[in-house]
Amino acid sequence: MKKNIAILLSAILLLHCAPARYVKPLKKNEQVACFTFGGPIIQFAGAAIPIPFTTIGYARGLNDKVTGYANLHSTSLLFSNLQIDLGTSIALFQKENKYGFSASPALQIATSLKAKNSFRIWPSTDLNFYYHPKEKASYWYTGLNAWFDLTSTKAHQEPQSTHIIPNMHGGYVVIKDKWQHQFQLSYFGLGMANLPNVVSYVGIAQKGSLGFHYALIRKF
Repeated sequence: MKKNIAILLSAILLLHCAPARYVKPLKKNEQVACFTFGGPIIQFAGAAIPIPFTTIGYARGLNDKVTGYANLHSTSLLFSNLQIDLGTSIALFQKENKYGFSASPALQIATSLKAKNSFRIWPSTDLNFYYHPKEKASYWYTGLNAWFDLTSTKAHQEPQSTHIIPNMHGGYVVIKDKWQHQFQLSYFGLGMANLPNVVSYVGIAQKGSLGFHYALIRKF
């Protein structure tokens, strides 16, 4: 159990527990429920697998250019860690059913339900570009993400030397009448050493970690 908790917390710190949220903002008053699965890829029992983080959430189009969302990280909750993310997706420029740019400022909030003084907040932001091939509803996207760690110390009171954690990602969103399927590949912790660590991340030249996410989104 202690090893599982260590894996969980280590992956939260390397980031990311969920895919990019609502790269293309929803329409005004459009509402969706979302389930996501996946995370950083690690070596486990001789195979490369994504850590099976899960989240459940809700989003609503506040207007045609701004979507608000909230998500509960359900895997973290199984290990007595309350983790949520709250944010907005904002259309910076869009040409309907062709391409567009969006930004997604958010707050990543976590605390242990068993340990005192464990409350943490990480501001984060995404910048994304999406493209509809041949004006289809489904679209490709790519983007950059950054988490900001404003604390002065890490776990065990070690000095915090890294305050900006950069990530990059790309994916595809399949659009149906009521359902959406989102597939994303990521590279977390650009340029950050992934050793020593409690798990073996699949990175590039012992830097960062590759990642995979899947999201199932239901309109209602």
